[in-house]
Amino acid sequence: MLQGQLWNDMKKFCILFVIMTVAFSSGHAQTVFLDIDDTRPYTEIYMFPAYMTGTIQFEDGTAFTGQLNILLASSTLCFLDEDGNPDILQDMSRVTAVSIGRNYFIPLLEHYIQILDTDGNVMFGVEQYLELEAEKRYGAFGREEKSPNVPIEKRNLRSEGFNVSTGGRFLAGEATPYTVHQNAYLIRNKKAYALTERNFRRFFPGKRSLIEQYAKDHSLDYSNPDEALMLFKFLTVQ
Repeated sequence: MLQGQLWNDMKKFCILFVIMTVAFSSGHAQTVFLDIDDTRPYTEIYMFPAYMTGTIQFEDGTAFTGQLNILLASSTLCFLDEDGNPDILQDMSRVTAVSIGRNYFIPLLEHYIQILDTDGNVMFGVEQYLELEAEKRYGAFGREEKSPNVPIEKRNLRSEGFNVSTGGRFLAGEATPYTVHQNAYLIRNKKAYALTERNFRRFFPGKRSLIEQYAKDHSLDYSNPDEALMLFKFLTVQ
């Protein structure tokens, strides 16, 4: 019962978020993902260029308002303490929603998912994070193995100067290599679904003819997050 109430509260918060941002986003082409410069050390890559006023909502009904940002490494929520020094919120399990400026996030898939639009029932969300020290399988003589029978081990790639996201670019000596992950989903009832024609039909059952016509008129690629978001926006105003 509590989980259902929390989900309803998040949907209401999302609707308010959309109302606040519609004037900001209307008439402008929207790019779903950040343009991440993967030559920079992970300690410099945040969701926003500066800390902004935001609110963290907790499961117990309390809230914290302060200066917030999200470090993309492991999707880490950061805040400025009373002295203006950065700190991190370690326990994501206590959080139900986060607003930073005009941006809204929910914890899902062990990351903070940014909600770009919603009709109050279904959300369009994006996941962006950096995976540090990528996991690999290593067999004899330290060679990388693809076989699932070889156990996964953590290896310190820092000493090798190897960037796993580019396949060979060198990073600064003090930087930890990382992999960039960027995904987009349809979200309902705290579950994430792939951007497919089937799922759009599933969540907009009364608008199947509109989906078909839009896809035909725009040569839609459902797996392209930018194009899928435009379809989502089209369906939410019809």
